[in-house]
Amino acid sequence: MKEEDKLLEFIIFCVESTAARLRRCGSDVYRKMKETGALEHYVKPYYDTLHTQGETYIVDSLLEYIFYRDARWLPDGYQPHHLTKEGGEKC
Repeated sequence: MKEEDKLLEFIIFCVESTAARLRRCGSDVYRKMKETGALEHYVKPYYDTLHTQGETYIVDSLLEYIFYRDARWLPDGYQPHHLTKEGGEKC
């Protein structure tokens, strides 16, 4: 499999995993990732590192990326993982 194909497969994984977490349509998540630059400026440049991580880490990092660019698009009350204490309390 070519590197380009592997990257495309990983992008699809990122979009669909994030969509499942948010309970949103994959096409909506794809549009938002494209609009915020998450694909061009985060997933593609850091593919080598990201693809070695687990799904939870990848989705958390993508949601954080989106949060700092368009927090209103995320569910009400969403906070990036690193700003939340164990048990769901905000830091």
